[in-house]
Amino acid sequence: MTSGVRGSKRLKRWECCPMAKSIRAAIGSTCSKPGFLNDNLAQIADLAERAQWNGCHFLVTPEMSATGYGGYPEVLALAEVPGEGRIYESLARIAGDAGVVVTAGYVENNGGRLHIAHYAVYPDGRFVSQRKHRATPAEAPLEPGVALYYDDTEEIGHVPPGMEHFMTFTINGVHCAIVICADLGVRDLNAILRREGVELVMLPVGAGGERSQRLSAAELETEEGIRKYKEMLQRNSFPQSGAIECLQNKRAVLAVNMGGFDGRSRYHGGSGSIVSARGEVLAYMPDQPIIDYQQPSFACAELNF
Repeated sequence: MTSGVRGSKRLKRWECCPMAKSIRAAIGSTCSKPGFLNDNLAQIADLAERAQWNGCHFLVTPEMSATGYGGYPEVLALAEVPGEGRIYESLARIAGDAGVVVTAGYVENNGGRLHIAHYAVYPDGRFVSQRKHRATPAEAPLEPGVALYYDDTEEIGHVPPGMEHFMTFTINGVHCAIVICADLGVRDLNAILRREGVELVMLPVGAGGERSQRLSAAELETEEGIRKYKEMLQRNSFPQSGAIECLQNKRAVLAVNMGGFDGRSRYHGGSGSIVSARGEVLAYMPDQPIIDYQQPSFACAELNF
């Protein structure tokens, strides 16, 4: 974590309150588009304002929410050294205005190597930047955060034991970590997070679906469209297994996916959930299959530890 110099010594809402072991959390799904930095940041600012209105300590937004998702040239052009670029400065301003910790995804410039990463920026300018370990083939030329090894279990490579590095940080006395999308598949992740004392995981997700997995408003005027819509609703992504894992691991998880058509090829779903360490599904944003109606969405909840 890099410390800023702004802010007074008075206890802030996002800092530790010795009499409490609870936190008010928000998730916000953006409809970010590749390279549309100003529009993407405006969505994050609107969601941060909603988090402020609801008395939240922090806001989680999707993977690559600031830059837009994918390895497109206009996305790569937005890469920055952590804490030294336009994205960081904008997020620091948004966090300062809202008085909440704001998280957002971007492209990290690591000595010329480009990685998917995720900021957590405090209102006083301090920040954490978490690098994604397991970049997927679809995200090329963005590189994995570490040298991966491959086997026949999946096309995404695996992190060699001991090479993982999850930054931990504290919000209102709760120990947090960011696990970006495919990094949920890091082997022995639960043991790693337990060893680090992590009580709450922020799980930003970015990868979208295909047009065949979505419907238009016009298609809903047909019997076939209604049939497909019913099937989509029946297999919606309610966090059943995720809730059980939270209960078993005694760890809260806040997941949020990007929403909307990216103007290229990806049709993001926009789902999200807040699940407590007791397995309670405290907030849920369902997948949004109707492309004409997709828009940024928000949910929040109180978590007790």
